[in-house]
Amino acid sequence: MVVMAKIPVVWDGLTGLPGVSVFYSTSANAVSAVAALTTFFNAIKAQFPSQLSWTLPSSGDTINDADGSLNGSWSGATGSTIASTGGAGQYAAGCGARIQWNTVAVIGRRRVRGSTFLVPLYGTKYDTNGTIDNTAVGVFQSAANALVTADLLGVWHRPSPGGSDGAFVDVTTATVADKVSTLRSRRT
Repeated sequence: MVVMAKIPVVWDGLTGLPGVSVFYSTSANAVSAVAALTTFFNAIKAQFPSQLSWTLPSSGDTINDADGSLNGSWSGATGSTIASTGGAGQYAAGCGARIQWNTVAVIGRRRVRGSTFLVPLYGTKYDTNGTIDNTAVGVFQSAANALVTADLLGVWHRPSPGGSDGAFVDVTTATVADKVSTLRSRRT
């Protein structure tokens, strides 16, 4: 059993928000993970409309990875709010990029992977062929690689209903494809 720290990052300031991206770390690494996520969002903030902000927590819940039960809390991180700097202008709500968090684990004949949707991108971050601008893809890939190098995040394979077969798996690589991803909904 791994005691995971749940790190919800709240997206706010635009139509259709607030939303949340949930990251997982071990409870022992939660404070360091929040610091690494702060660096990550500061690295990518110019790719989004200026009204957008991200709020990172200073504390949160801990979860048993095997069965998903809440078992305590973590605290001590320096929570913060980061404002995007992409400028005022047009954007397409619900459209943007996606980071795929890759692991080496295979569970139930499937590779364990996670995703973080980076939505909405600032209007100038799209290429003339309808894909994401190469510079933006490079910024996202570099920031994601830095998170992987920090070795603080993992993907949670949730347990089957009523089961205890969940698992926290370390992220080993990240991939940002040069294609637009859409997000149908976010919930907090």
